[in-house]
Amino acid sequence: MKSLTFLGRQGVFIAIASAFALGLWPGAAGGPGGLHAQPAGGGPEIKIGGIFDLTGITSDVGKSYAQGVRDAVEWTNAHGGINGKRLKLVDADYGYKIPEAVALYKRLVNDEKVVLIAGWGTGDTEALREQAAKDKMPYVSASFSAHLTDPAKNPYNFFVAPSYSDELRAWLLWVKDDWKDKSRKPKVAALFGDNAYGRSPLAAGKDFAEKNGLEWVYDGVLPGTFQDATSQLLTMQKAGADYAYINVTTTGTSIILKDAAKLGLKTKFGSNPYGFSEALPGVAREAAEGVTGVMPHPPFGSNVPGMKRIQDFAKGAPHDALYVRGWASTAVFVEGLKRADKAGQLNGEGIKSALESLRGFDLGGIACSVTYTPTDHRPCTTTPIYQVKNGALVKLKDYDVPRKSEWLGM
Repeated sequence: MKSLTFLGRQGVFIAIASAFALGLWPGAAGGPGGLHAQPAGGGPEIKIGGIFDLTGITSDVGKSYAQGVRDAVEWTNAHGGINGKRLKLVDADYGYKIPEAVALYKRLVNDEKVVLIAGWGTGDTEALREQAAKDKMPYVSASFSAHLTDPAKNPYNFFVAPSYSDELRAWLLWVKDDWKDKSRKPKVAALFGDNAYGRSPLAAGKDFAEKNGLEWVYDGVLPGTFQDATSQLLTMQKAGADYAYINVTTTGTSIILKDAAKLGLKTKFGSNPYGFSEALPGVAREAAEGVTGVMPHPPFGSNVPGMKRIQDFAKGAPHDALYVRGWASTAVFVEGLKRADKAGQLNGEGIKSALESLRGFDLGGIACSVTYTPTDHRPCTTTPIYQVKNGALVKLKDYDVPRKSEWLGM
């Protein structure tokens, strides 16, 4: 796996590929099927499960997120736990394979007796949503698929970011702002993985483009793993795309950008939140210059109040926005657990009700303020857009997408 992470305000990049390969980087341990449990102290404990990708096709971003969750749980226990009860995270790697995720879910629910699961990918989360509803198992995922936001269909699914669909709508609003040629509509394309995650926001994006004066001209489908995107890029060039949204993780995004640079394409590229972080300019180098991306969670070390505890815990170790994302997700489900426990309802229904009681829950800038209701699990609809400038990530603007009822679940 090739990965770089960004350290400090001046854009110094620290190579961590070798540490991952040797298993020395936090979160690199734990192969498929092997449960990892944080050491439990004395006294009562609350057990939660983790389904993480540490070795699969999204592990380039999955490791950092998983470590963020693990560290946030450790921080929680060092600061009072869940109303004095210790939080125990039992997690394992599923290698981004849906059958492995299903088997792991069953072990966590039936054998480990967890009260909540911190999940990962779109394909596996969507595959498990009916079972989670049947089991009344709160499932807080790193997938932001809009399908998960409708409690009428998926009552136990939550996440902590705008949906992938709202993020793409926000990026298309940026395209409208950026486009200066009033003689024609801007032409937009997408390059995405051939999986549930890659396809998740496309229908919403095409509908939004059509209704907002943009012309969608090309769908570039990419395999789960790939080393070259030249064919898709050449076809996209023939379609005349002025802008292209990339919906793969950082490693794939870097390949696309480098191939586009070799071809001399003038297309302006944007990226989804798992392809865009401090790591991207590290691996794509000059090919990343000018690229925009949706960033629902800020770069590590950003000057926001909620970052202090994360940096204090890190003690100088290099991290990225994906690590911050793990902290943000954990902070929300920890609050749900505290409220449910305080109410004497530390079970699936009680935790669900507790999460649905959150109104403008302030995360100190490491994510949007979160609101869930029994009829709408969209936590927020505001997406920050960043751009790579001189190798650093620079925030351009927050884009607010309307909370339309017809967009719930799509």
